[in-house]
Amino acid sequence: MTAKELFLFDIFSYSCTNCLRSLDYIRKIDNKYKKYGLKTILIHTPEWNFEKDRNNIIRAAKKYKIKMPIIIDKNKKIIKKLKINFWPTQVLIKNEEPEYIHVGEGNYGRLEKRIMRILKIKSSVLFNNEPKYAKFPTIYAGRRKKGIISELKDKLKLGVIYKKGAWKQNSEYLIGKGSLTIKTKGKVISMVAKSINNNPININIRLNNEKMKDITINGPQLYDLIKLRENKQKMLRIETKSKIQVYSFAFQ
Repeated sequence: MTAKELFLFDIFSYSCTNCLRSLDYIRKIDNKYKKYGLKTILIHTPEWNFEKDRNNIIRAAKKYKIKMPIIIDKNKKIIKKLKINFWPTQVLIKNEEPEYIHVGEGNYGRLEKRIMRILKIKSSVLFNNEPKYAKFPTIYAGRRKKGIISELKDKLKLGVIYKKGAWKQNSEYLIGKGSLTIKTKGKVISMVAKSINNNPININIRLNNEKMKDITINGPQLYDLIKLRENKQKMLRIETKSKIQVYSFAFQ
């Protein structure tokens, strides 16, 4: 490490919607400041067991066109050393000491100004305004993250996954076939899921009982289910005739 080098660690996982949104801003910072000595490294820390698989990470890096180096923190040793248990998180390291830590999305302007100050750069800034995004909690399907699963009812509650058909709740996910119904939040609804043996299968998406489209589920990743024009609560249902594993639903 030279006197001019500054390391930016971005803690992320490839199926995390918050991490993927944040990654766009980290990429812009890296593109501008790497010529001044900034070394940006992505620390891939798994949220799910399938994210420990190196091949899955490599496929995700290609899909999202990630050019920055990635360190696989398979057993969370790095984030434990940094005393971090949430991602995305940005950490600036100079002379092997943390100079700045921010947990979660946002504050990209503050991160950029800290980089400029440490590296003594005089330049116009990338971020004059912080991005605005909805902060909706994820709905989890597995027992480990306290997923609430119920039989399908006429009245739905936010935060509950309603099942119909043959479904079983495991530690990380729901596995089965039939339908899963949730009450939505936000304009974009996504789902972390995979098919059995990663074979491609089609699932049907319904909104307020109206068929919207089919999407293909195969390898473990984040799938965008539907994009809405307005942020109004609706009933979203996925239907499948083949077994899948569903980990979570996320909202933007």
